[in-house]
Amino acid sequence: MPALRLPAAALLFTIAAATGSANAQTTLRLTWTPNGGTPKVCEYTTDAAGVSMDPATGALVATGSFSGTDCPTGTAPVSDPSISNGIDSNDIPTSTSGNATHTITWAANADSCTYAGSVTPSPISNWPLTGNVCSSAAECATGKSVAVTIPNVSGNFRFQLSCNKVGSTVTATSGQNVTVTQTGGGGGGDTCVNTAGISRQTFGTVMYNSGLSRDVDLTLYENVFGDNPGGSPRLFPGTADLNQRIMIARNKYVALKFTVPANFPLQTIGQYRFEETQPQTTRMSWTISKTCGDFSMSPVAPLTTSCIMNNGPVNSTLAWGYVQGASARCPLEPGQTYFLNIIHAPLSNPASTYCSGTCGNTIQNQGSGAGWPTVIDVDK
Repeated sequence: MPALRLPAAALLFTIAAATGSANAQTTLRLTWTPNGGTPKVCEYTTDAAGVSMDPATGALVATGSFSGTDCPTGTAPVSDPSISNGIDSNDIPTSTSGNATHTITWAANADSCTYAGSVTPSPISNWPLTGNVCSSAAECATGKSVAVTIPNVSGNFRFQLSCNKVGSTVTATSGQNVTVTQTGGGGGGDTCVNTAGISRQTFGTVMYNSGLSRDVDLTLYENVFGDNPGGSPRLFPGTADLNQRIMIARNKYVALKFTVPANFPLQTIGQYRFEETQPQTTRMSWTISKTCGDFSMSPVAPLTTSCIMNNGPVNSTLAWGYVQGASARCPLEPGQTYFLNIIHAPLSNPASTYCSGTCGNTIQNQGSGAGWPTVIDVDK
């Protein structure tokens, strides 16, 4: 039997009872107006206790039941979503270092939660920017504990949860802004060749020819030539026929670290091509080396001069392969780690960058053989 509590001053009613007393069963005639409607009169009949007044609040108190067709109906309003034990400095500090691991814990009174509002300049495998964190009330209410390893790249990150509930227009959010400082030389703390006048660029923008762009950790090969929209970045050799413009600042170079898979099939080949459709005066130099930032024109064996493309114009290539006796290709070996070093300058004078600001010529990743992925799903 519903209990009725209304402020005395706000209640318009007529009391009609056989006893004429408010301390016996009483009928209240309540005048109320639904949203967007006209006034209605509803009868509410109390139990034998009638109507009393709460001395502390002055509210009228009654227990009884509604009757008639003009009484309020419908379900109780849906409560707004909320996040308990949200993301704060107890989970992840406002400042941290690359390669650090932090555990984010939370639970929510919601029907679904997403990562909307998060910003991660470099991908984090278990904190993506799309998709649901939970998809049901029961799942969202279950406490979550997610360990995130921070990419080793300087930048401003935001870890955020956005939760919703069916029937509510409110979005509950909880998040933390985090400033990340890179450690070492990036890509796991690489030691790079110290060449006067130039330095390694570890973070920046990569673009497709179509204009789509993303900001990534430029120490890792897969973040550039393994780009895979809708999936995880592909490790070496990456994605075939992928055109990428790496925006490299003046007097900077990029060193993309990769490891040839231990089970890499023999007869797998590839090449990088300076791919431009318009005439260009800008030139590029590339090396494949065991060392970050190695722009020497004298490679260390077993690498050969085929691992160097010096001051190349448009359509220049650097070919590689795991092929016996292919002297025209840079020889790569399964299980070994290399760097693809890229600079917009001649190797004889690497500090003389061709661009006054930022260079971004297209490099195409080409290849064939069993070592390449079979699914090609990129916007070239």
